[in-house]
Amino acid sequence: MIKGQDMVVLASLMGGEAWNAYAELGKRARLSVSETHAAVKRLMASGLVNSDRRLIRRNVMEFLVHGLRYMFPFKAVGRLAKGMPTAYAAPVAEGEFVSTGLMPVWSCEDGKVYGQAFEPVYATAPEAAGQDADVYDRLALFDMLRGGRLRERNFAERKLGEVLA
Repeated sequence: MIKGQDMVVLASLMGGEAWNAYAELGKRARLSVSETHAAVKRLMASGLVNSDRRLIRRNVMEFLVHGLRYMFPFKAVGRLAKGMPTAYAAPVAEGEFVSTGLMPVWSCEDGKVYGQAFEPVYATAPEAAGQDADVYDRLALFDMLRGGRLRERNFAERKLGEVLA
């Protein structure tokens, strides 16, 4: 029932910033008004958003920690690419992890680093992340939950818990 674009909308909603119109939320998520409306409806049907269009924080955390990696596995697309760092290589985790391999990136034209290309949770994720640092952080943390090692998943869970507190 949940789709990839719903995760970008969820990342946009997590900061608690007020939004009055689907167009406003869609602009943040880089989705059309109809896609945004449908995403919010699916999030409501899944028990992650209530009828007042507010997050049900406990349910969101449970879904992210226990379900995200199974619904949206973190998959390499098999090539090196120029893009935005994600997961443990993203700015939200700067200085927390050491890697000797290629860093994971979302392939995008205005990317600044080369690394192993990974599929974002939805095609507009890099664009949404590029315009809003908070959304970028949340989507990168989602990627840690989608495919990170235990230490990375624990870090992401802690950071997302702080966002949702």
